Amino acid sequence: MSEYNKTLVRRFYEAVENQGNLELVDELFDVNFRDSHNTVAPFPVVGPEAVKKLAGALKHLFDFHCEIEDLIAEGDRVVARISGHITHKNDFMGVPATGKQLPTNGVEIFRVANGKLVERWVFIDQLPTIRELGLLQESH
Repeated sequence: MSEYNKTLVRRFYEAVENQGNLELVDELFDVNFRDSHNTVAPFPVVGPEAVKKLAGALKHLFDFHCEIEDLIAEGDRVVARISGHITHKNDFMGVPATGKQLPTNGVEIFRVANGKLVERWVFIDQLPTIRELGLLQESH
């Protein structure tokens, strides 16, 4: 079961996150899916349609590519340590597109039930992006 769960998560990153294949969301995510803690979504991410909305919004703002550094599964949980880069291509928090390529790193934990992703906890280090785009006031 652990290998199957890892395959679900791997397909999510490769097809949905990296390639923007939103049609695959319905196959991978349960109708009752929810992000229990999402540090990037400005709205509740509940159900496949919300996953598509978030993925589409992020693809509009940034070109990004992520790599799975570690993928660990036990029981109904899969932990992914990811890294990658994003390219700022549209207005974000009042900052016009810069074209800057920025590193990104994070950890996401998924819960799987009945062969689908049902829950996710997202922990992405947004500080480098916020700092690079001038959204953080540095104190000296």
